[in-house]
Amino acid sequence: MYYLIIKYGITAAVVVLVSEFAKRSDRLGALIASLPLVTVLTLCWLYLEKQPADKIANHAY
Repeated sequence: MYYLIIKYGITAAVVVLVSEFAKRSDRLGALIASLPLVTVLTLCWLYLEKQPADKIANHAY
């Protein structure tokens, strides 16, 4: 249960971080938002949850 709360917290923090950067600078916010942050987070969560390498590779592809 704690893992799920931490997972949601980190993911929400990334969204808040992007929105705060966007408040200060439209270009910087757009640059950070265009980075594949969600994909990298998803790959990290899959790895930490000990999912098979094939599943992680399929998602990364």
